[in-house]
Amino acid sequence: MKNKDADVIIIGGGIIGLSCAYYLLKEGKSVIVLEKGNPSDASSYANCGLVAPSHAMPLNSPDLILKAFKWMFKKDAPFYIKPKQSFTFWLWMAAFVLNAREKIANYNKKGKNNLLMSSKALFNELIENNNMKCNWLNEGVLFVFLSKKAFDSHGVLNKKLSKFNPALKATPYVGEQLQEKEPALHKNVYGGWLYPVDASLKPDEFMHELTRIIKNRGGKIANSAEVTAFKIENNSIIGLKTTAGFYAATQYVMATGAWSSQLAKQLNVDIPVIPGKGYSITMKSPSVAPQIACLLVEKKVAVTPFKNSCRLGGTMEFSGFDGKINKNRVDALKNAAKLYFKESCSEDMEEEWFGYRPMTNNDLPIIDFAPQHRNFLIAAGHNMVGMSMATGTGKLVSELISGKKPHIDPSYYKIKSPIN
Repeated sequence: MKNKDADVIIIGGGIIGLSCAYYLLKEGKSVIVLEKGNPSDASSYANCGLVAPSHAMPLNSPDLILKAFKWMFKKDAPFYIKPKQSFTFWLWMAAFVLNAREKIANYNKKGKNNLLMSSKALFNELIENNNMKCNWLNEGVLFVFLSKKAFDSHGVLNKKLSKFNPALKATPYVGEQLQEKEPALHKNVYGGWLYPVDASLKPDEFMHELTRIIKNRGGKIANSAEVTAFKIENNSIIGLKTTAGFYAATQYVMATGAWSSQLAKQLNVDIPVIPGKGYSITMKSPSVAPQIACLLVEKKVAVTPFKNSCRLGGTMEFSGFDGKINKNRVDALKNAAKLYFKESCSEDMEEEWFGYRPMTNNDLPIIDFAPQHRNFLIAAGHNMVGMSMATGTGKLVSELISGKKPHIDPSYYKIKSPIN
């Protein structure tokens, strides 16, 4: 191709797009990342920063689906569906339920585990080798429970997880042992399961550091460069029209998160990715602040400590691309924290935030070339674990584009029919 701007153009400057850029540069490719807004607009910017292989179990479980339908009728519940959803949404939901069948869920669990475990190892390597300053806390994530019943129930799940993958075995803490492990927890918290394989970081700091590394290695990042049209010849993409001009490359990667389905439709590619809105609030660290990342399991809220601040995050809201902050969702985060922590919230709030998670109906991302355009690779649909899967995705994308043998089996992430 004549007059190309780079070997690879990546559409999307969130955590997945930046990770792809990093590993493609390592393969010797020239790279341009196109971001439609600014880095702070990305849905990776203010999530809770968990890097959690412990989340290998698919969301498609009969238990969770039953809870979700009960939660639909509570305004402050972790799950909410805005009324008057489209027919497309309800088709997606039907496929989500059908993909909860045991055989399908077990298959998807393997694919999810492979990518999560790969990513954790690569995070360790990436952060250590590049001396990244990102509040990296590699001491596990503590799943905490108010009731003995919920604690014991998770113990059953933990047995299944550790049998499936011994690296996912958790350590139980109850009573004084729990207080010693995490002194910030209230004494009414019954117990916790610590997953040593997990870790946490501050997403905006990590993305800032990764951007620095990418630029130092010759990668280019163009902000305010939204793709408006594709130029196609002989079933290949030969260029992109954007709000910042025309760009051309040999290969293209689409890493546009929750917006991926909309952009893919311009190429007549149908992928089951819809937005699932999640919220976070960041505050100055309370005087009795948590020392390690916690998951408040009954309330589905994550709590991540940073150097001088603390973040609460969670909830799942299906309301399309509604750009408003739902105060009920924010209040639910605060109220949940009050149940678990001695001093749950500082009055010195720094930020209320929401982002759109790219949700697929089988809880697996799509990492595959578009069937109609073999130089266009889709890397999207990472659901609630985009940060946790970022580095493994970036490495896999670089291998697929370079023609190298993939380090994990890519067949799990192929574009599939709506129901496996």
